Amino acid sequence: MLEVRALDEFESLIESSRIVLVLFYDSRSPTGRYLASIIEDIAYAVEPIIAVAKVDAAVAPSIVNQYASSIPRLRLYFEGEKIWEQIGFFYNYQSDKYAIHRGILYALRSR
Repeated sequence: MLEVRALDEFESLIESSRIVLVLFYDSRSPTGRYLASIIEDIAYAVEPIIAVAKVDAAVAPSIVNQYASSIPRLRLYFEGEKIWEQIGFFYNYQSDKYAIHRGILYALRSR
């Protein structure tokens, strides 16, 4: 899993990888740390087929400001195009993990 810190690094990742799952979050909040742990588990299951990246608003606010109007937010990119996004979460580990998994599958199947 990548931790993206610069705008050019983010844009290069989106353009060069076929499928990318990105978490926009803030590591200073408990919610952000919770979602980062879920994404780490998901990354273990899907990489290297799906590239997984985290963008921390505390470290890279310019990326978050340009690509995510609110955080936390998950986005799935396919060949450089955003095909799925999840903004709300349940804050129940199993429910969130399941919802993210189903969202990814649904978005990729409709391609």
